[in-house]
Amino acid sequence: MAITNVKESIHDLIDRIEDEELLNAYLKIIERGLHSSGDPIVGYTTKGEVLTKSKLVDRVRAASERVKSGQYTTQEDLEKESENW
Repeated sequence: MAITNVKESIHDLIDRIEDEELLNAYLKIIERGLHSSGDPIVGYTTKGEVLTKSKLVDRVRAASERVKSGQYTTQEDLEKESENW
């Protein structure tokens, strides 16, 4: 089957699905497949967004730079702040 026919078949099947949970499961499978070759999915953000290896590395580097430049909150500061919650 040609790739265009496969895509059309998948589109047709997806259009018939009414179960949101099932659609989300298929979405995750497809996302994993798209990212598995060069930039694999390594997790998800707290908002449920895909987190690829390259995005994670970028976030870790940025966090490391913030710490090196002194842009962080100490445990003591957090404890003081939490007293006012």
